[in-house]
Amino acid sequence: MMTNEQINAYTLRISQANASALTVITLELEITWIEEALAFLEREETEEFVRCIDKAQKAQQELMGVVNLKNTVALDVLTIFSYINKQLIVSKIKRADIELHRLIEMLNKLKNSFSVLAEQDASSPIMENSEKVYAGLTYGKGTLNENTFGGKDFSV
Repeated sequence: MMTNEQINAYTLRISQANASALTVITLELEITWIEEALAFLEREETEEFVRCIDKAQKAQQELMGVVNLKNTVALDVLTIFSYINKQLIVSKIKRADIELHRLIEMLNKLKNSFSVLAEQDASSPIMENSEKVYAGLTYGKGTLNENTFGGKDFSV
Protein backbone atom coordinates (compact mmCIF):
# COMPACT_ATOMS: atom_id res chain seq x y z
CA MET A 1 0.00 0.00 0.00
CA MET A 2 1.34 3.41 -0.93
CA THR A 3 2.45 5.57 1.98
CA ASN A 4 1.44 9.21 2.43
CA GLU A 5 4.99 10.23 1.47
CA GLN A 6 4.72 8.33 -1.82
CA ILE A 7 1.33 9.86 -2.53
CA ASN A 8 2.69 13.34 -1.79
CA ALA A 9 5.68 12.74 -4.06
CA TYR A 10 3.44 11.58 -6.92
CA THR A 11 1.11 14.54 -6.37
CA LEU A 12 4.05 16.92 -6.60
CA ARG A 13 5.39 15.24 -9.74
CA ILE A 14 1.96 15.26 -11.40
CA SER A 15 1.43 18.96 -10.66
CA GLN A 16 4.71 19.81 -12.39
CA ALA A 17 4.53 17.29 -15.29
CA ASN A 18 4.11 17.83 -19.00
CA ALA A 19 2.27 15.25 -21.13
CA SER A 20 5.31 13.00 -21.62
CA ALA A 21 6.24 13.00 -17.94
CA LEU A 22 2.61 12.32 -17.01
CA THR A 23 2.68 9.20 -19.20
CA VAL A 24 5.77 7.97 -17.33
CA ILE A 25 4.10 8.65 -13.98
CA THR A 26 0.95 6.81 -15.06
CA LEU A 27 3.03 3.79 -16.09
CA GLU A 28 4.87 3.87 -12.74
CA LEU A 29 1.58 3.96 -10.86
CA GLU A 30 0.18 1.09 -12.90
CA ILE A 31 3.26 -1.02 -12.17
CA THR A 32 2.98 -0.19 -8.46
CA TRP A 33 -0.67 -1.22 -8.36
CA ILE A 34 -0.01 -4.51 -10.14
CA GLU A 35 2.83 -5.26 -7.70
CA GLU A 36 0.51 -4.45 -4.79
CA ALA A 37 -2.17 -6.69 -6.32
CA LEU A 38 0.31 -9.57 -6.47
CA ALA A 39 1.22 -9.03 -2.81
CA PHE A 40 -2.46 -9.13 -1.83
CA LEU A 41 -2.96 -12.27 -3.94
CA GLU A 42 -0.13 -14.01 -2.07
CA ARG A 43 -1.90 -13.20 1.20
CA GLU A 44 -5.19 -14.40 -0.33
CA GLU A 45 -6.81 -10.99 0.13
CA THR A 46 -8.91 -11.13 -3.03
CA GLU A 47 -10.93 -7.96 -2.41
CA GLU A 48 -7.74 -5.89 -2.12
CA PHE A 49 -6.32 -7.74 -5.15
CA VAL A 50 -9.34 -6.71 -7.22
CA ARG A 51 -9.15 -3.13 -5.91
CA CYS A 52 -5.52 -2.83 -7.02
CA ILE A 53 -6.23 -4.41 -10.41
CA ASP A 54 -9.08 -1.91 -10.85
CA LYS A 55 -6.66 0.96 -10.22
CA ALA A 56 -4.12 -0.51 -12.65
CA GLN A 57 -6.84 -0.96 -15.24
CA LYS A 58 -7.99 2.66 -14.86
CA ALA A 59 -4.41 3.80 -15.43
CA GLN A 60 -4.21 1.54 -18.49
CA GLN A 61 -7.45 2.90 -19.89
CA GLU A 62 -6.18 6.45 -19.39
CA LEU A 63 -3.05 5.57 -21.35
CA MET A 64 -5.14 4.01 -24.11
CA GLY A 65 -7.27 7.14 -24.29
CA VAL A 66 -4.38 9.51 -24.99
CA VAL A 67 -2.72 7.56 -27.82
CA ASN A 68 -2.42 9.64 -30.98
CA LEU A 69 -4.08 7.37 -33.54
CA LYS A 70 -2.61 9.35 -36.47
CA ASN A 71 0.85 7.99 -35.67
CA THR A 72 1.73 4.51 -37.00
CA VAL A 73 4.01 3.67 -34.06
CA ALA A 74 1.27 4.77 -31.68
CA LEU A 75 -1.03 2.14 -33.17
CA ASP A 76 1.51 -0.52 -32.18
CA VAL A 77 1.65 0.93 -28.67
CA LEU A 78 -2.16 0.91 -28.52
CA THR A 79 -2.12 -2.79 -29.44
CA ILE A 80 0.23 -3.46 -26.51
CA PHE A 81 -1.94 -1.33 -24.19
CA SER A 82 -5.04 -3.27 -25.32
CA TYR A 83 -3.34 -6.58 -24.59
CA ILE A 84 -2.32 -5.40 -21.12
CA ASN A 85 -5.87 -4.20 -20.44
CA LYS A 86 -7.28 -7.56 -21.53
CA GLN A 87 -4.92 -9.45 -19.21
CA LEU A 88 -5.89 -7.19 -16.31
CA ILE A 89 -9.57 -7.93 -16.97
CA VAL A 90 -8.95 -11.68 -17.08
CA SER A 91 -6.89 -11.52 -13.87
CA LYS A 92 -9.67 -9.61 -12.13
CA ILE A 93 -12.39 -12.00 -13.29
CA LYS A 94 -10.42 -15.13 -12.38
CA ARG A 95 -8.95 -13.47 -9.27
CA ALA A 96 -5.60 -14.94 -10.28
CA ASP A 97 -2.18 -13.98 -11.61
CA ILE A 98 -2.76 -14.12 -15.37
CA GLU A 99 0.66 -13.07 -16.69
CA LEU A 100 0.87 -10.15 -14.25
CA HIS A 101 4.65 -10.55 -13.88
CA ARG A 102 4.96 -10.41 -17.66
CA LEU A 103 2.77 -7.30 -17.74
CA ILE A 104 5.10 -5.63 -15.24
CA GLU A 105 8.06 -6.40 -17.52
CA MET A 106 6.21 -4.97 -20.52
CA LEU A 107 5.18 -1.86 -18.61
CA ASN A 108 8.75 -1.31 -17.39
CA LYS A 109 10.02 -1.45 -20.98
CA LEU A 110 7.35 1.04 -22.03
CA LYS A 111 8.18 3.26 -19.06
CA ASN A 112 11.86 3.27 -20.01
CA SER A 113 11.01 4.21 -23.61
CA PHE A 114 8.65 6.97 -22.54
CA SER A 115 11.23 8.23 -20.03
CA VAL A 116 13.65 8.84 -22.91
CA LEU A 117 10.94 10.78 -24.74
CA ALA A 118 10.05 12.73 -21.60
CA GLU A 119 13.67 13.83 -21.16
CA GLN A 120 13.58 15.32 -24.66
CA ASP A 121 10.19 16.99 -24.19
CA ALA A 122 10.60 20.65 -23.25
CA SER A 123 6.89 21.48 -23.27
CA SER A 124 5.31 23.25 -20.33
CA PRO A 125 3.46 21.46 -17.51
CA ILE A 126 -0.13 20.45 -18.19
CA MET A 127 -1.31 22.07 -14.96
CA GLU A 128 -0.41 25.60 -15.96
CA ASN A 129 -2.13 27.30 -13.03
CA SER A 130 -0.69 25.10 -10.32
CA GLU A 131 1.58 26.58 -7.70
CA LYS A 132 5.29 26.51 -8.32
CA VAL A 133 6.96 24.28 -5.81
CA TYR A 134 10.21 25.23 -4.17
CA ALA A 135 11.87 22.66 -1.96
CA GLY A 136 14.65 22.75 0.57
CA LEU A 137 16.11 20.46 3.16
CA THR A 138 16.40 21.11 6.86
CA TYR A 139 17.91 18.96 9.54
CA GLY A 140 15.80 17.96 12.49
CA LYS A 141 16.75 15.95 15.52
CA GLY A 142 17.51 12.56 13.95
CA THR A 143 15.66 13.36 10.69
CA LEU A 144 16.10 15.10 7.40
CA ASN A 145 13.02 17.16 6.50
CA GLU A 146 12.01 18.34 3.08
CA ASN A 147 10.12 21.63 3.14
CA THR A 148 8.00 22.71 0.20
CA PHE A 149 6.67 26.19 -0.44
CA GLY A 150 2.92 26.30 0.02
CA GLY A 151 2.74 22.61 0.79
CA LYS A 152 3.13 20.19 3.63
CA ASP A 153 6.44 19.27 5.25
CA PHE A 154 7.31 15.62 5.13
CA SER A 155 10.29 13.68 6.43
CA VAL A 156 12.66 11.77 4.22
